[in-house]
Amino acid sequence: MLRRFFSSTAAKTPAKRFAGVIKLKPDMYNQYTQLHDHTWDEVMTRMYKSNMRNFVVYYHKDTSLMFHHWEYVGSDMKADMDAIAADPVVRKWWSYCEPCQEPFNWEGPPPSQGGDGGEGGEWWSPMEEVNHCGAWATEYSSEFPDPTFVPKNPEGKTSSSSNTEGLIHNRKDGS
Repeated sequence: MLRRFFSSTAAKTPAKRFAGVIKLKPDMYNQYTQLHDHTWDEVMTRMYKSNMRNFVVYYHKDTSLMFHHWEYVGSDMKADMDAIAADPVVRKWWSYCEPCQEPFNWEGPPPSQGGDGGEGGEWWSPMEEVNHCGAWATEYSSEFPDPTFVPKNPEGKTSSSSNTEGLIHNRKDGS
């Protein structure tokens, strides 16, 4: 019955939805928001080229839990995710994000250093989709960042791949 309210989607394929959860170290909120109030352009470009769309992170202050949701619109997810993991700027970005996060099930070096978490390792623990109300998106903007996003960093700071002053990272080489 609701189909009549939506345009035809016969020739389109719905995006695959993904979600995950991880804990944010409370003392790292400022760094995390500094990194994410303007995600590095190179990271956004790589995610777009790898068919990731609508990536959103939510934070629950009382529990320090972060939840992310994103949609995949490609046809070769393994190749696209491998391209993200191999990108040197993305790995550098991760090295600043990882000290802010506490995964639930991870052993060994973090993803930025090539770690896989050991048996059953998951940096962001996947979540099961139990409901999806409404129509699915059939188009995405190629414009980023979202012009309606309101920055959250208490000091109004952002970062870029060339401006990481004062941020904590976990790279062994110190660069």
